[in-house]
Formats: sequence, C-alpha cells, structure tokens
Amino acid sequence: MSELDSNLSVPGHNNATYGPIPRSEQLFNIEFLEIAPTPWEMDKYFFTLLRGYILDSKVDDAENLDKLLANATVKISLCVVLPSGKELPPREYTIPLRTIAFQTFAHVSIRDTTGNYMAHLTAGNMNDILTDYMIPAMFIERGTWNFGVLAELEDGRYLFAIELTQWLEGRRE
Repeated sequence: MSELDSNLSVPGHNNATYGPIPRSEQLFNIEFLEIAPTPWEMDKYFFTLLRGYILDSKVDDAENLDKLLANATVKISLCVVLPSGKELPPREYTIPLRTIAFQTFAHVSIRDTTGNYMAHLTAGNMNDILTDYMIPAMFIERGTWNFGVLAELEDGRYLFAIELTQWLEGRRE
C-alpha cells in the first residue's frame, strides 16, 4: 500500500484510515463512516454506520457478483499495546458480511438505498452497514487497540479495508 493511502482518512466522523489494501483495489466506495460515541466506552453500546456502493467500473462479472456478495466475509484483526508498552499477540476473527446477530450485544445489519434491511450487500445500489456492539470491560485489556477491518469476496477481491486505533479502558491488565 502506498504511504498516501495509509494516511488517507475515511470520510465521516471517525479516526479510520484506508489500509492495508490500496484504496484503488477496493470495490466498495465508502461515502462515509460514522462511529458513535468516540471514544468508545466499555460496557456501553457503540454504533457504526458505513455507507457506500460498489463501483460499476470495477466489476467485470456483474452476474456473478450477487453470489459473491452473499458469501463475503469480514476479517477483523486486533492488536493491543498495554500502558507498559508490551504488545500482546494479535487476534483475528472472520465473520460473514451479512445481517447477523452474534450475541444479544453484537449485531450487523445491512440496508439498501430504500432503507430495507437486506441479507447481504447488493450491487448497483447504495448500501449501509450498521453495527451495534457492547464491549464488556472485564474481558478487555486496558491499552491502545489497533483494529483492521478487511471485507473480502471469496474470489479474493476486496470490498473495503480500513484501520483505526482506540484507547480502551478495559479491566484486564
């Protein structure tokens, strides 16, 4: 990725940047990313709204795209640096990029241009990806957390790739 991309902020109220995949290789054009509240508070819900669309100019196989979108995934990578400077081993989770509930405190929802909730992203339209999530402080180390969010189609193409950093007041040391 070029240094230019790694310093390029994602539009909206957030501290996210594009990366680690060059923005030019991302199929999903991000209109904005809203994160509230910022900074995140432990044991309280925070919300994200990512709005964008898939660029027609980047899609050669529109007929196959819907199937690929139905099976898209999001890889979330986490790395924390404790106040002592010690870096904990990175963690990585892969989830389906679709409307889904993980627990009573974690949901992903996808909407189309009309506001209707969809099972997965659709091509040719504006899409909203909404999340609501609560992070229990008792499971989180206090420190600087680096997050990577990489959405990928099963053919290896990337929808979007963003990175952000948050200080989290976890209860674990």
